[in-house]
Amino acid sequence: MPAQWLPLFPLNLVLFPHMPLPLHVFEPRYRQMIADCLEEGHSFGVVAIQEGTPYDIGTLAKIVRIDRLDDGRMNLLVMGASRFQIVGTADDRPYLRGQIRIIPEAGDDLDATARLTETTAMAFQQYSNLLRELVGQKADEAEPPMEPELLSYLIAAALNLQVPEKQTLLAERRTDSRLLLELRILRKEILLLKQMVAHAAAAGTIRTGLN
Repeated sequence: MPAQWLPLFPLNLVLFPHMPLPLHVFEPRYRQMIADCLEEGHSFGVVAIQEGTPYDIGTLAKIVRIDRLDDGRMNLLVMGASRFQIVGTADDRPYLRGQIRIIPEAGDDLDATARLTETTAMAFQQYSNLLRELVGQKADEAEPPMEPELLSYLIAAALNLQVPEKQTLLAERRTDSRLLLELRILRKEILLLKQMVAHAAAAGTIRTGLN
């Protein structure tokens, strides 16, 4: 796939495909970037930064809503689309631009991925409900999506991880490999959350099925 040029929005976070992201745009250079995107009819790229330097893999951000404020600032809602790799940069505008190549999602063993998806979805639901129990909320009966790619990015966005760890999940080329990494993280988090819930229940700070 040929390379293309794209405005880049460096942020201290990771945007994942299929996931929404609200943005408050106040710096003049990024207000200009959004204006250029709207005028030229293209998306921009969100890239996480490490010590001021953008990672080389980011996510296309499609603008789905824009609210303009009186002083020129903007509130945006964007949706993550395809991943991309930066192969070059240019500073010919007030904001950074990148020459990028779209990263396709790698093919997987369908049967193995289906089994892994089901196992990971169950672990994610258990993890989510333990979090809710810890703050005194009822369990969520809604089931996670069973489409492997969507599930993998939903979990990546939901996990409480540092930016480098989230970037590792974004950069993983294969859906099944990403799900496997997430399953390992979820199992560790579930053990920790079970201990936290038990301690909170014993202290009487939450009510569970145990008290």
